[in-house]
Amino acid sequence: MSEKKTQREESLLGLDRDITRRDFVGNTLVGAGAGLLAMHAPGTRARNNPTVKNRSIPQQMPVPLTGLTQDWTGPGGVGDYAGKNGNTHDVVNAAHAIRNREFDKQPGGALDTGETFDLVVVGCGFAGITAAATYLEGNPDARILLLDNHAIFGGEAKENEFEVDGYRLWGPQGSTGTVFSKDKTRLPLSVHRMWQKLGLPESFEHQELEGTDKNILVPVDVWGPMHARWEDADLGWYFKEHGWIKDPWSNGMRNAPISDNLKNDYYAMELFRRPPRRDDWKQWLDSMTYKEFVMNVMGLSEEVFPYLDPLLAAMGTGLGSDVISAYQAYEFVAPGVHAYRRYQGLGDPTNFSYIASFPGGNGALLKYFVRFLIPDAISGDTSLANMAVYSRVNWEALDRRNAPVKMRLSSTVAAVAHNGPPDTADDVSVTYHKDGELHRVNARHVAVCSGQWVNRYIVRDLPDEHFEAMGEFHHAPILTLNVAVRNWKFMENLGISAARWFEGFGWFMSLRRQMLFDGKAPMPLDPAKPTVLTLFIPFTLHGMPLKEQAVASRMQMFGMSYRDIETRIREQFSEMFSAYGFDAKRDIAGIIANRHGHAYGVSGPGFYFGNKGREAPSDIIRRGFGRVRFGHSELTGHQLWTTAAEEGERAALQLLDIG
Repeated sequence: MSEKKTQREESLLGLDRDITRRDFVGNTLVGAGAGLLAMHAPGTRARNNPTVKNRSIPQQMPVPLTGLTQDWTGPGGVGDYAGKNGNTHDVVNAAHAIRNREFDKQPGGALDTGETFDLVVVGCGFAGITAAATYLEGNPDARILLLDNHAIFGGEAKENEFEVDGYRLWGPQGSTGTVFSKDKTRLPLSVHRMWQKLGLPESFEHQELEGTDKNILVPVDVWGPMHARWEDADLGWYFKEHGWIKDPWSNGMRNAPISDNLKNDYYAMELFRRPPRRDDWKQWLDSMTYKEFVMNVMGLSEEVFPYLDPLLAAMGTGLGSDVISAYQAYEFVAPGVHAYRRYQGLGDPTNFSYIASFPGGNGALLKYFVRFLIPDAISGDTSLANMAVYSRVNWEALDRRNAPVKMRLSSTVAAVAHNGPPDTADDVSVTYHKDGELHRVNARHVAVCSGQWVNRYIVRDLPDEHFEAMGEFHHAPILTLNVAVRNWKFMENLGISAARWFEGFGWFMSLRRQMLFDGKAPMPLDPAKPTVLTLFIPFTLHGMPLKEQAVASRMQMFGMSYRDIETRIREQFSEMFSAYGFDAKRDIAGIIANRHGHAYGVSGPGFYFGNKGREAPSDIIRRGFGRVRFGHSELTGHQLWTTAAEEGERAALQLLDIG
């Protein structure tokens, strides 16, 4: 945390200004948190079902996290996503009341709504939405209810929206990007079948830089310049006691204040192409941490890990090289292990692919899925321009009384249990909290498309093997910051489009060229005009065991108030860019913090192929039990929208087979 500041210092950073001014932040919605804690009759057992197990789950966090307020969440932008930025205080309060067994401590029962559905889906991210869509394809007359604890659908596929100096600007809250081939004759590399079914395009054009005579190379996505495609951006590295160096990979890291040995290790890391050839290479990689591979196979020193750890964590592994499986590192195109793609004849996918990102991330894509289920839920036509930037949610359409498919938001599921023994039960009871009360519905089938950190609390009649397998999943947080600036002349003056720094708060950010809609860009790319800079900030604690590190990193993020976050990013930007014309008070128009407490599943050695002869936990959970099936991207070890859709589809197909 920053030391207490003088009034003058706060003024210089812009901390004395009201950042929730009219043109920036929209109204926030009051969620379930306060009502949840004030309730007097929250019982969750399904009709006093004797098969429901009341397991004691050890507390793994030192504080209850059920009294957070709006001051902790901070401003949330404008538009449909206003006040819905990541894990808000409402969502965290409600979720941790479930975790802390607040319902179990008080007598009472839930209100039976009298509704019976063919399918109830827990979770309205890509997994849950795809599960519902797949089930509807197989049973067009089905009655389906989707439940989600957030105030808008999407999971991490949501956006932040700003209005700055007359411009509408967007940034992703989390999930963003789909891998496409640069060769337009080839199909997309990383899409689910629903992409084609919904009629989405298979190639994109991107805007060009305007308003400057400098030939600055701006990438089309923020991920490539982090490392895999550093050549796609004019990259700057910042060192606190030294300042900036430009294009370090191209200029031999000239003038970088690091040892020659470390420079050699960096280049050896990039040039490593010959890991051991073996038939069981996948299982072999999964038997060790990535750190062990880097040191023992690649022969590099520990000095490379401060560079690698935030990169790996932000890209999708959640934590760093010391705890992740080397096979998880392979899945995220990490140096060294990446060479196994060459052995398979696949070459280097970074040479012929790019990541297509909507202005606000994958929230725009998810709207297409929602519209498939509830056609009038999204306003306007199905053009990319409308779905990505202009459309609005028709809230009334989501939960109409007689509609075949309903979506019920701000509804925190508290219990899922069969009405009788799971092997013979005809239906399942689902209890959820909404508007200060508990409600109960029945379903022939239930697709639980939330993460295992939730599932082992709410699914009350889990078989022991499922309960134990769910305990083997660990999750790390990501803080996604969207910083709206009135201009980015400070980057133009430096001649960079992307920045990496090695001390302080955060570690990386990049400009990006927006995709064109009908030949027009939704946001400007001009140094004199506003833009949004997105920072994906992990919390790695290198050296701690995986389980303890995951919890400690999450607590580190949750322990930061919005004021802490705002102060630190203003300080960081001022330190790095003030010499190039940046003024925090003048140039920062708004900051939105999106906390995702369980952003990424962290896959340690043995996760993919089992450990010491034991079955992999994902395989156990995928079997499901009774009339309940599970679908979540974490089961694959890499949380992407495509893997979420695949797991949701698989869960729905299993339920359809039950009949």
